[in-house]
Amino acid sequence: MARQLTQRLARVFGIAIALGVAAPGTLAEAVYRWTDAEGVTHFSALPPEGQAAEQVMVEVPPRSEMQGDEQTGDAAAEDDRPKDPTEGLEGPSPEEIARQETQRKHNCETAKQNLETLKTRVHVRVRDEETGEDRYLTPEEHTQWQKDSSMRIDEYCKPPGGA
Repeated sequence: MARQLTQRLARVFGIAIALGVAAPGTLAEAVYRWTDAEGVTHFSALPPEGQAAEQVMVEVPPRSEMQGDEQTGDAAAEDDRPKDPTEGLEGPSPEEIARQETQRKHNCETAKQNLETLKTRVHVRVRDEETGEDRYLTPEEHTQWQKDSSMRIDEYCKPPGGA
């Protein structure tokens, strides 16, 4: 019986070595896949608690390939990618900057007008997005809209660059 066990272990060990030699560049890593109640598919190295998950084997390149930049030099230089991802990208044109500044000033004035309206009028009528009909803001909505308008003033009415 001990001899059979030894032979079986030797066979398993031999198969493991053969597989390792046959696919030296391939490693597999377990990943778990599951879908939540909202229908969103998730992937994780750990299975979720209290939910069924499917184990998926993912091929991972050997460590030497994953760290190619350190071993073979700069991979970006080898495949003609720019070293700096922003290299070659231009900022916005002067015309685009002027357009953005005009829009920012317009947004600032609109936010100020909205806040003034909300402060001086108790009943503010708006168009309901769902029904398309006019209605009045509830007191809670009125208060929230005042807070939102103040936040927009802070955002749009400060000089460019946040100074």
